[in-house]
This record gives sequence, structure tokens and C-alpha cells, in this order.
Amino acid sequence: MMELASIALLIKPIFAKGISIAWENKNHLSLYAKTKFGKYKNEYIRFSLSGLYKIQIPESNKYLLVLNRRIENQLQSVGGVYKRFGDDSLFNKWGYKPDNSGNGLDVDKQSNDDLRFMVRGKYAVEVLNWFESQKERETDPKREFKEELLDTNILSQEVFLHFNHKHIRRYSTDIQWSDFFGCFEILVYDVFELLPDNEQKMALIRLAESGANLKMGYAIVNCDEIEQLKLMENGRQIARIGKHTHLIINKDLKK
Repeated sequence: MMELASIALLIKPIFAKGISIAWENKNHLSLYAKTKFGKYKNEYIRFSLSGLYKIQIPESNKYLLVLNRRIENQLQSVGGVYKRFGDDSLFNKWGYKPDNSGNGLDVDKQSNDDLRFMVRGKYAVEVLNWFESQKERETDPKREFKEELLDTNILSQEVFLHFNHKHIRRYSTDIQWSDFFGCFEILVYDVFELLPDNEQKMALIRLAESGANLKMGYAIVNCDEIEQLKLMENGRQIARIGKHTHLIINKDLKK
């Protein structure tokens, strides 16, 4: 009996620690197993952590999209990768590598501090737990809304200086291989819906009446065009649509 009691005393703190770890990582238990003990532990994994806007033209099934500034002739939802604040101490602890032209998109003045980076798999769950804490990072894509729609005069700065939105979904991929970037990656997207007031609704309707204007950097597309990931005009494709735009019409991202 004494031996059993001694074993129980030894096991109790180990069991308690296991329960504690499971609770702390309850949202990512499968990923925890894959990256702490599985084949991804020492593999570099690329993260891209973004916020997108669903901007629907009132009383229609049409949406406002903008051209990607990095990928030629690609339309996509307004929004993009969040930026982080604060110092590098936590990221340095993870041994992070910023995006580069070899495994990702090169960093320039506009993309500095973007949440697009690589860490070894053993830190993957820590990255996601940090992201979900919302500490030292942007928590919505309002900056991108301003840069992509107001600074470009697609929408009126006066009319859209203040606006409301709501968070409607978060979509995260599992670890997946990216042929485009040549590495494993995890993508996280927050989707926000613009909630326009009456004046803003009228501005969106007027914009939609003018149709696509790729020279100005935007297009009004319908749900079918987003489904097919292409914008057609007179039987000819004039632009492709980024796959992640499926998220604003409640589709998931499939390989």
C-alpha cells in the first residue's frame, strides 16, 4: 500500500501538468500533438494572419473587391495581413524568420511588421495562442480599408471616415504544403462585415452602378464570379480573383 501511495504521489503532479497543458492548448490539441511530438516539430512553418472585409453592395449579391498590390491582375477582398506592435522579444524567442522572396513575399516599407513569418513547428501553438490573445497586434483591418479604399479615392474619405463593422467568422487552415511558397504554412483569416449607414449604402450603390474600374484598382463582382474565381467581360477573363475571397461568401478554402 505504501508503494502504491508513493507512486500516486509521483504521478499526481505529472497528471496535473498534463491536464494544465491540455487546457491551455484546448483549441489546438491536434496541432499540439503534430508540432510538439510529430514530424513538424523542427520544420519551419509559414504563418499568414489576416483580416478581410465583406463589403456587399446593398440589396444585391454583388461585392466590392480591390486589386492586390503584389500579385498582378488579382482581385481580392479589402483587407490584408495584420501588423504587430511592441518589441521583438517574443518573436526572437520563437526564432522567427520574416517573410522573404525565397519562402514567401519579400518585405518592403509597406509590409514591415506584417504578421507573415516563419517559425519552427514546436512554436506553432504558442503563435496561435498569442494571436488569439490579441496582444501587441492589430485586431481589425481598418488600416487596410483606409489604404485600399479611402487613400485611393475609390470611396469618399468624408463619407467613410467612420463606419461600423462586425466580426462574422475566423477561418484557420491546418498545416498544409504550399507549392507557391515551397514550405508548410498555416493561414488564419478573420472576416468582418461592413455595416454601412444610409449615406454609405447610397455611396456603395452609386459605385456599383459604374461597374468595374481596374485602372482605379477595384471591381464590383457577383457571387458566381467569386465562386469561379474570375471576372469576365464579353466572354473574356479580365482578372482572376484570389482564392481566399471565397471566405466572404461563406465558403471554406479547399485544395
